[in-house]
Amino acid sequence: MPPAFASLDRAGTRYLRGQVSLTVAGGGTGKSAYTLARVLKAESPIPTIYCSADSSADIQLSRSISILTGIRMSESTTAVRRGDIHPYAAVLDGVPIRFDYAASPTIDDIEDTVAAWYELYGEDAHMIVLDNVTNIRGGSQANDDDPFGGLESLMDWANDMARQTGAHVAGLHHTTGPHNDGSSPIPMSGVKGQITRVPALVLTLHKPDAATLAVSTVKNRSGRSDPSGVTFVELGFDGDTMQITDDAFSTVSY
Repeated sequence: MPPAFASLDRAGTRYLRGQVSLTVAGGGTGKSAYTLARVLKAESPIPTIYCSADSSADIQLSRSISILTGIRMSESTTAVRRGDIHPYAAVLDGVPIRFDYAASPTIDDIEDTVAAWYELYGEDAHMIVLDNVTNIRGGSQANDDDPFGGLESLMDWANDMARQTGAHVAGLHHTTGPHNDGSSPIPMSGVKGQITRVPALVLTLHKPDAATLAVSTVKNRSGRSDPSGVTFVELGFDGDTMQITDDAFSTVSY
């Protein structure tokens, strides 16, 4: 995939077509904002299907406007709620992304959306975002001995979809309880349910301060990684405008 953040690209953290990634963080840390910015701010457009089970249409549209234009979320949210988004139509129309806002989609629902994209455009999407994987119904049923067995099966299905379509399938997921505050590095062992077997790339996010979003690459079949999470790339973060940017003064922290 075309990079969006040069510092991550330099660190060898790259989204590859035909593979599955998992981005993990505590609630409110910014995994949805990071993923949306990753798509919208790429060096060249990424035709993307974004299954937004976790966030509603007004939230994602407001975020998109702010990410693309730099205006405050308060301003973009007001424009969306009033239905006055005409000033931003041109910049929005230039992004090849389509959202599916089903709150609890099934695997069949997502496959129908992927097939509809192909029928409409004559090719598969280059990226498919599953936000969050726990909202998707399907896969093997969990049981008392393996409560996350369904998510393991879901990862297998996502991997098969990536292979068949050539898309990068990006799943978003939660942490275990001790890491929910999102203030310190999250190791691979902090991924809820330990569903890290299938994804080729696993990222964990934390916020050491209000102006920084730290990205730890804890698994990477195609490059460098540190399962402890204490090696991370720092990105600038402005929650008022949803701007996530390369930090010119820091690349990898230890």
